[in-house]
Formats: sequence, structure tokens, C-alpha cells
Amino acid sequence: MTINNNTRLIGLIGSPVEHSLSPSIHNALYDTFDMNFVYMTFDVKANELQKAVEGMCALSFAGFNVTIPYKQEILKFLDDIDEEAKMIGAVNTVTLHNGNLKGYNTDGMGFIEGLKRMGFNPLNKDVAIIGAGGASRAICVYLLKEGVRCIYLINRTHQKSLELAKEFNSQYNSEIIIPIEKQELKCANLDLIVNTTPVGMWPQISGNPLEDFKFCAHTVVVDIIYNPKETRLLQEARRQGCTVQNGIDMLIGQALESIKLWTGIDISYNHCKKILEGNIL
Repeated sequence: MTINNNTRLIGLIGSPVEHSLSPSIHNALYDTFDMNFVYMTFDVKANELQKAVEGMCALSFAGFNVTIPYKQEILKFLDDIDEEAKMIGAVNTVTLHNGNLKGYNTDGMGFIEGLKRMGFNPLNKDVAIIGAGGASRAICVYLLKEGVRCIYLINRTHQKSLELAKEFNSQYNSEIIIPIEKQELKCANLDLIVNTTPVGMWPQISGNPLEDFKFCAHTVVVDIIYNPKETRLLQEARRQGCTVQNGIDMLIGQALESIKLWTGIDISYNHCKKILEGNIL
């Protein structure tokens, strides 16, 4: 990769970000396809999000990604928001053009494509989602679009589950999203469980959002964490006979959608995977 006076910057803002594979993935793709961009991470303190956004504008960034915990908070600093991101109520990708900040959400699409690549069709399935933050919102919307039968929503703060369920049920004129306490989950016969929280993420890898849970062997378990590659949640689910998937597929899927927004270049998932395998993944 050659850096020169025409090199454009792209960033990732969140906290923590030091575990992120995004710089390795993006920079490998920019190098392979001879795109003059550099991707960097920025750990932004809770009270400095506005300053970080203003700094990126001042330095003429091409755009940036947003991760935990700012996918919802970032909305108030944007000039425009894509319609789908408005529906989701969270943004993970921002384009910057002539000083105008526009927000998008590529998480949900990346997640659904990852499910389908493993042969899972969400239609008429019963799903449990752990977490009620930005990633959870995106995944909920896309699962609703795919025609799931039911989404059980669990969050450490039950009130957030209640509020999100009320918001989306009203928006979609349905009662599909059901907020429940974690102890109620054992009564549900689930086709899919998705962890969207940072519980179990590096460096606190001992965490498990479903400690001592008894899984059904037919349940598919997805943890959108990708560092470590197999969280304790996935280890335990696999031990009990479940099919599991980590967050790499979703990470790559959302990254490719982000790159398309910033550069106009459409890179296929399979091509991307070949470039990254054995080196970064």
C-alpha cells in the first residue's frame, strides 16, 4: 500500500476498538483493488463523540464506521439518514461528502447474508435476540423483513427490551417481538439464538450471556462477536450439538456494503474471503 497526498482516510469510532479486525480487512481490500484509502481505528471517549465527528469532517475523511456504543448516539450529529437506517434507529456507516454527513446501516444485511450462506432460512422461525442496542435493532428489522414467526428479546435492562418491542411492534403493526426475562428463555423452542451484546468479547472472554443454559440441538446459535473466534457461548452451544456461527460473516458483509457506499466498488463476498483467508481470518 502506497500512501501519498491523494490518500483518503476512513475510520472506525467506538469504544473499545483495539480488538477490531476491520483495519486489516479494509486495508487488505484497498491494497488488492488499488484503492487509495487507509482505514484506521479511533477509541472515542463517551463525552467526545461530537469532537471526533468534527475532527473527521475537518480532515476530509471519506467516511467512517460506528461501533459499540455509539450506533444510536451518532444519529444526532448527522445531516441526513438513509430511510432504512431511520427505520432501524441506528447507524454503523457514515459517508462524508462536501461536509455533509449521511448515515446508513449495513449490519442487518451483513447478518442476514451470513445466515443464508450457512443454509438458514429465517422464514417462520422462532428467534431469541440477546441485547437491545444498535446491532440488535438492525438484526430485528432484517429478521422481520425475512418473515420470522417470533422474536423473543432479552436485555440486561428489561425496560429497554420493553421499549424496543413496543417501538418495532407499532412500526410493523404486529406483536411478533416479545420482551422476556432471561429465565423465561428456557421455555421457548428456538430455531435461532443471536447474541448482539459484547458479553464474551476480548478481553473479557470468560463472559457468557447464557451461562448454564440448556440448548436444543436443532437450534442455530450466532454470536456477532468475532474476537475471540469462538466465544464461551458458542463453545457451549457447539458442545450441546448446535450449529454455531461467529461474527466474521456479518463483519465482512457489512464491511463490503460500507466500501460500496464510500468508493462505489462492489466486491463479492467469495472474492473477499479468498483474499482474507489464511492471512487475516
